[in-house]
Amino acid sequence: MTLKLYNSLIGKKESFKPKSENEVKIYGCGPTVYDVPHIGNFRTFTFYDLINRVLKMNGFSTTTAVNITDIDDKIINRIIEEKSSLKEITSRYEKSFHEISRTLNIFPNDYNPKATDFVEKMIEFIQRLINEGFAYESNNSVYFIVEKDLNYERFVDLKFEDSDYLKINKNQDKRFVGDFALWKSWSKNDGDIFWDSPWGKGRPAWHTECAVMIEDLFDGEIDIHCGGIDLKFPHHENECAQIESLSGKKIANYWLHAEHLNIDDEKMSKSSGNFVSVNTMIKENGPSAVRLFLLSAHYRTKVSFNLKKLDESKKMIEKITRFSNNFDLLTIDNVEMKFSAEHLAFINALNDDLNTAEALGIFFSFIAKMNKKITSSSLNESEKEKSLIFLKLFNSIFDVIDFDRSKKQKPPKNVQDLLFSRQEARNNKDWKKSDILRDKLKSMGWYVEDTATGQKLLEKK
Repeated sequence: MTLKLYNSLIGKKESFKPKSENEVKIYGCGPTVYDVPHIGNFRTFTFYDLINRVLKMNGFSTTTAVNITDIDDKIINRIIEEKSSLKEITSRYEKSFHEISRTLNIFPNDYNPKATDFVEKMIEFIQRLINEGFAYESNNSVYFIVEKDLNYERFVDLKFEDSDYLKINKNQDKRFVGDFALWKSWSKNDGDIFWDSPWGKGRPAWHTECAVMIEDLFDGEIDIHCGGIDLKFPHHENECAQIESLSGKKIANYWLHAEHLNIDDEKMSKSSGNFVSVNTMIKENGPSAVRLFLLSAHYRTKVSFNLKKLDESKKMIEKITRFSNNFDLLTIDNVEMKFSAEHLAFINALNDDLNTAEALGIFFSFIAKMNKKITSSSLNESEKEKSLIFLKLFNSIFDVIDFDRSKKQKPPKNVQDLLFSRQEARNNKDWKKSDILRDKLKSMGWYVEDTATGQKLLEKK
């Protein structure tokens, strides 16, 4: 099955065809670095990673950019609150973003452009919009004229006359309430955070940031633009309005948006205090369980956060690791990727708009089938090879198995002694002692599984 993606621009799935034959250019809206990221933020960032990996699975090379917003009202408020500096606040939380991304096995991006590094280019870009008649200066701020963009409302049917969006965006400096800011004039609250411009001192507005980065890094044209569902309007609409008004070309052919991770039936949000720290979840559950949890539902499905779902993800990790321990993982890097029907079903699920939920179901059905053969000692060489291929294929997307760690290493002597004592208890049918020793091993970080061929030991991740 060829790769199909749900394009928010047209509201349906369509076959993916990049502008270039083999190279795919992807841009994703990144974090505003004013606070530690929550787990909902990382649902979006692992979604970006999923897109990248599925494209690579299909033989494409990718160039990816995820921006860092380091100029924003929220950042200024945090600076005032902590009596700190722009660099101190933004570098701290940018570092946190990168560290968590590495911990969750998110592929590094080719570019992580920062807004502060593009201010001069933003000023030049805004001046071009003014020169071409798409923007105007008012009271030291600059606004885009939405009526000049004949395609405005690509993503939503706004109905300007009764829109709630307009009611909360009234500003006496605008000619029309729907016009949006490109440059914000300095206010006393901004302190020393400003740049000089032809319109006076101030700072670029958020919507201009991504537009300029896409123009600079990708000549204004990419294959896939992705983000959270809440960015569809106004952010992505306003990006399109700016670049497409100047170039007359589409920014992107495919727009992908991930749904919210909710808590108590509301969108997770730092500003409302309604969030769960991703760092806390990683410490309590391990990075593999958190990553699997974030990828386990289809990206266009709203997911409600709860600890029970994280526990289910931990159990899935244990099941995968126990299964993988049946094979010689030293050979997995060299296994030839010859795909069977089960492998192709897994690939087809991912190629059907990144359907991770279906792909996981196919993978675990395969594990259950192979486990029956392992238990009855009837697994043949062909099935062993098929299992290694599936483990490698699965991990190329989900990346929750540390094969190096899973490669069988000798457990510590005290663990081996307890395992031997437990086997003796089982031989003597002393089930109570066997259970006590199993619990003791578990408290030390080791699981024991009883199979037809004896005890199997698994280290907890």
